[in-house]
Amino acid sequence: MTAADPQLLSADLHSQSQWLHSGQISAVQLARQQLAAIHASQPVINSYLAIDEDAVLAVASQSDARRARGLAGPLEGLPIAVKDNIDVAGHVTTAGMATRRDSAPASTDNPAVAALRAAGAVLLGKLNMHEAAMGADNNNPHFGACHNPHRHGCTPGGSSGGSGAAVAAGLCGAALGTDTMGSVRIPASYCGVVGLKPGWGVVSTRGTVPLCRRFDHIGPLVRSARDLRLLLPVLADYDPDCAQSRRACFSTPLERPLRLGVVDLAGAVNIDADVQAAFEQGVAQLCALGHQPINLPAPTLTPGSARRAALLLCEAEMLVEHAAAWQHRREDFSPPLARLMAWAEDKPGTDLVRASLRVDQAQVQLQQWLQQCDVLLLPTTPQTAFAFDAPVPANQADLTSYANMAGCPALSLPLPVATGSLPIGLQLVGDHGSELQLIALAEAFQQDIGWQPTIPSACHAWWPR
Repeated sequence: MTAADPQLLSADLHSQSQWLHSGQISAVQLARQQLAAIHASQPVINSYLAIDEDAVLAVASQSDARRARGLAGPLEGLPIAVKDNIDVAGHVTTAGMATRRDSAPASTDNPAVAALRAAGAVLLGKLNMHEAAMGADNNNPHFGACHNPHRHGCTPGGSSGGSGAAVAAGLCGAALGTDTMGSVRIPASYCGVVGLKPGWGVVSTRGTVPLCRRFDHIGPLVRSARDLRLLLPVLADYDPDCAQSRRACFSTPLERPLRLGVVDLAGAVNIDADVQAAFEQGVAQLCALGHQPINLPAPTLTPGSARRAALLLCEAEMLVEHAAAWQHRREDFSPPLARLMAWAEDKPGTDLVRASLRVDQAQVQLQQWLQQCDVLLLPTTPQTAFAFDAPVPANQADLTSYANMAGCPALSLPLPVATGSLPIGLQLVGDHGSELQLIALAEAFQQDIGWQPTIPSACHAWWPR
């Protein structure tokens, strides 16, 4: 078995790019180590659903040749993986569903994937996810559970659980996920990495298996916030063939101290004590950088009510997206997913309109909060990662779904926690076009705390040496 250097594979994209540029390592060598770590991890973490090893090494060799000719792209040789509801040419797009595993491979890339290729990235493979992206524990009944690298037997979050787990465990330098109600940020929080949901339409969703087009976003997961400055310009591009695509217009980060909004969530969301304590400490650390806390009023519509309304819209759209399979292969839907879809099937159209109006209320609530601050601060999730044999918390997406309903950018970054504790995420939410502001604030926070990405200690047991 090829050995894998944990210092190399736990480094962020910036560091890996510097080592490639200086010739300390080649793209082929990096890819070989990456593949070795992936193969060693699969029996334990199960973050990948498909890898074409020969293709990976061939692309890495081509990358080395481009660099030798002075034609290196901005992501030249960097190893990136993709959630399996996003099209990658040559791979079947399963969306974690039994009904799609025998489909023909995608003939073309999703535009974001194509942009990664054009920038020189080495695409490693397709990542595990929650079935149909309709859930947040990644206990997939068809492809097996994906485990949290920090603690086996615990969820990595979802639905982009494979993306969060792979980035955290050093199994790729970065990953693409999709986020409909928090599915990039929840695994980022549970796995201790950084996840960005750009604003609605900033990254084209053409060539994905949709959950709800009104809420769907594509976003990257990385080990350090500074890597988002590498990825966002590559991923953000107007796609005239995508109805949901919009031209990105990023605001310049403010140079003055920021007004940081903190919502009174007492009674609105049941937040675990350890999460609340870490969140309050994170707010204090940001304010110590010179920013001003702004106390914001409690939500007028409970987050749980808004989340349930959004779920109904997702369930109804799934009935349309998967209509043929629902009619002819219903037995291939897991019982929990089938129950959700059957619930929506029995709802009249007026219920969908009421749900849409409730989502509008949540959107207005977020807009009102953002009128009073520059960046809104929230815990990413009300709890840390839970065991697969424990009840699934209904409120996992209560604090992330606001940004999807309003289409605003949102970022999750890991907070400092005690050694051996599970990760906790801090969520930054901004107004439309504020992606660079969120990234700059996250970078400043990580610089202040001396953030250094490392492989979780639980990974040492299987790591190839």
